[in-house]
Amino acid sequence: MEPMELIKERYKALEERIRLFILVHSDIEYVQGSSECVEGGAFAWTELSAESKCIQSELYHEYMSLIKQAKKHLKKIGSSYLDTFERSCSEVKSYLKQDNLLWGPCLQDIFNNVKKELDLQRGLIAQPVLI
Repeated sequence: MEPMELIKERYKALEERIRLFILVHSDIEYVQGSSECVEGGAFAWTELSAESKCIQSELYHEYMSLIKQAKKHLKKIGSSYLDTFERSCSEVKSYLKQDNLLWGPCLQDIFNNVKKELDLQRGLIAQPVLI
């Protein structure tokens, strides 16, 4: 299998594990008083259980390994989208570390945001090489 195809397969497998992590092992809570500053209010991640923290750590390290491989591929093919890729990766890392504020109370919407970023990254990796 081509290196690009292997990377895409790893992305797909990781996406499912991230989905489970967010929907099953994570939760959010309303930030008191935030609706006075932001329409609809803001939400923050709640503290993870010990088991969930282990899952989070595994996912984060696996994701870091994957993006290192993907970035190497993008550099090898001379992609002009490295900055876009890096910005997208920063978004996903923030969701995995759960160090960001959220603008909605729905975990499915949060996962959908992560999925959009992962789809973008896969798309950038799959871009044809222009010679």
